[in-house]
Amino acid sequence: MVIGTGLVARSFGAYAKDDRFLIFASGVSNSKSSTEADFQREARLLLQSMEANPGMMLIYFSTTSVDDPDLQQTAYVQHKLNMEDLVRSNAHRYAIFRLSNLAGRSDNPNTILNYFFQHIAQGIPFQLWQRSERNIIDVEDVYRIADHLLQHQMATNRTLNIANTASYPVTYIVDTIEEFCGKQGLYSLDDRGGPVSIDTHEIAAVCETLGIRFGEGYLEKILQKYF
Repeated sequence: MVIGTGLVARSFGAYAKDDRFLIFASGVSNSKSSTEADFQREARLLLQSMEANPGMMLIYFSTTSVDDPDLQQTAYVQHKLNMEDLVRSNAHRYAIFRLSNLAGRSDNPNTILNYFFQHIAQGIPFQLWQRSERNIIDVEDVYRIADHLLQHQMATNRTLNIANTASYPVTYIVDTIEEFCGKQGLYSLDDRGGPVSIDTHEIAAVCETLGIRFGEGYLEKILQKYF
């Protein structure tokens, strides 16, 4: 069963009629402007979903931002940590996958690539934290990794990061999009932010098995694929 209609939910469409797993992909979609009402709605739906499907293994998607010094104290991240606790306290079997910034076909203007691409392509001014880094992963790679973990019983009652093995400086991301678009972005630099370190050693062997290669050229391939 899949709950949700967004990018992650669509990616897990193969699980729609699988009664072994409850894919909960109906969380708040905008980490920057979500309200307390949005958080409460997700909490209610999550609890109701677990209560209605006690025999299914719950799959919950959290965020790797819990380890990001720039973001870990935000209301969104604190909410996600609360939801993780709710899952651990109420689900008999579960897997919590902490995801980084997803790339995929989405109309959501708040994803990092959509935001930068739109602003650069349309000449909209924006501010850039020049010391920040962001971790970007193709949602199809997220699905392949998560599917492998679930089908091989490698994620039961665990909390795992699914992310790129490397995070990119935001200045590099913008430079790459500018080159792809053939257009200069209109941005001002703010001397803020810092590096992002995400532990991905738990999925290293799975990535090797699946032939998923991060590293040089990965971001460029994502842009060619989705933009």
